[in-house]
Amino acid sequence: MKVVDLETGALREGGAPRLFSRDHIGVLAQYATVGLVDAVMPATIYPFLQNYLNVSGTTAVTATTLVALPWSFKVFYGILSDCVPIRGYRRRPYMVLGWMICIVMLFLMGCMTVDKPYWNRPEDAYIDREHDPLAYAMALARANKEAPTSGGKYVLVMMFSAFGYVMSDVCADGIVVELAQREPLNVRGRTQSAVYSTRTAFNIVGQLIVGFAFNGREYGGAFDFALTFPMLMLSLAFWILPIIPIAWFFINEKKHEPATFSVYMRELWSAIQTRAVHQIMFYQFFSGIFAGITYTSSSPVQRYLVHVTPINSVISGIVGTFAFLVGIAVTGKFGLHWNWRAMIVLTGALVIFLDAITTFVTIWDIYRSQWFWLGLPIAINLPAGINFLIGTFVTIELVGEGNEGAMYGLLTTVSNLSSPFAATLTKIIDAHWDLSNERIQEDTEQVRLDISYTILIMYATNVISWMFLVFLPPQKAETQVLKRTGGSSKLLGGLTIAYVAFALLWSITTNILGIFESTACLVIAGGKGC
Repeated sequence: MKVVDLETGALREGGAPRLFSRDHIGVLAQYATVGLVDAVMPATIYPFLQNYLNVSGTTAVTATTLVALPWSFKVFYGILSDCVPIRGYRRRPYMVLGWMICIVMLFLMGCMTVDKPYWNRPEDAYIDREHDPLAYAMALARANKEAPTSGGKYVLVMMFSAFGYVMSDVCADGIVVELAQREPLNVRGRTQSAVYSTRTAFNIVGQLIVGFAFNGREYGGAFDFALTFPMLMLSLAFWILPIIPIAWFFINEKKHEPATFSVYMRELWSAIQTRAVHQIMFYQFFSGIFAGITYTSSSPVQRYLVHVTPINSVISGIVGTFAFLVGIAVTGKFGLHWNWRAMIVLTGALVIFLDAITTFVTIWDIYRSQWFWLGLPIAINLPAGINFLIGTFVTIELVGEGNEGAMYGLLTTVSNLSSPFAATLTKIIDAHWDLSNERIQEDTEQVRLDISYTILIMYATNVISWMFLVFLPPQKAETQVLKRTGGSSKLLGGLTIAYVAFALLWSITTNILGIFESTACLVIAGGKGC
């Protein structure tokens, strides 16, 4: 891979960019809009799917994964935009196309009809089945038993909408790579800090919207009013319409000749063979799998044991997202030269410690409170923001000229792909215990013990993820040394492509099977067998 060794340590010429100029302000707008949409979509899962439709915890995990699944295809969007310019432009036309796909899907969801809620009366969800079995039986008799099975159609359209805005995001990433590599070594990372701070800030806006729109009693909230799911999607479509002209008129992009696909793919294959690339991909994928394993009963516990209202859940999410934003900003300002390995271990240990206090105190009914359940984990987002930005730092160091979209997409795809693969493993692991909504509502000692087993497994796998840190260079300078002197291997490059391709196919198959009632019982989908 070519490295431009300028006196300042920049990786390409052009000087440090001014992001708030007319030439680049549209890039920040792209990340702002992605942040808004990418917050609204998953934020609807708890109030709409879990509370309104009463889907199982496994289905809620699958829904979260499917909405995020398009992020695993970033490399393919990157190859397309790198190789096939439209009228000479590699990024802006695809940004416009991506937003058009997203908006069409939002309008489609705005025209869908929504089934009646699972619980005929909102208060039915809180009947104690142990103390008042007759009232609970009557509530079940009048419940809409078809509601949980209808969740799949909404999730699939949200997923297709995500395929649109991910295309726009990938093209924005390609531009960010070019801008970030123009920065001198001593300040390189500030561009990523700015764009991801912007995206995170608009995550907060999206969470606020869902929190107030979906806090009606039918969603498990306290308001006497609420928007329907189609109304929210339709509103979102109109809100983001201006991003289409902004993408075209407020981003400066030079024209490029179409790349010869065979030559381009040979260069990409050569890059994957280098030790710097396949070693860091190995770290990102396998550490991401172990760090990403969770437990499926989190959402039902929040609903039935803690009785968290959507508005409080969203407020907690907003404060947590702000903490994530602070983590990004602090790292961008003070942490450009921190040791990456040390920070990941320190922040990871802090996350486990804080989460364990909240989770076990709540599960074992030592103390149960919405704000205790939601409040303490807010601190987890600060180290999460630090870890996220560190991941973008190492990626920028590896990307070469001409394949910015594909390489940045590939390296981030590996990280994103570990999440659905981890979700699949989570469902398979937790399938050994009966953690259905009905059983969790019983809240017996055995139920608490079963939930605790799954949580302890989650913590153990998180610690195992640190073992892969030996494959991560400690800082930018060491990454450049590895890039120049690490050599290459066709065997390891081929193995890298093989396990990434397998994980992608596995994740798509298992998570789509898991969303439908007729196939969710399959062992491969996390069920106990049909």
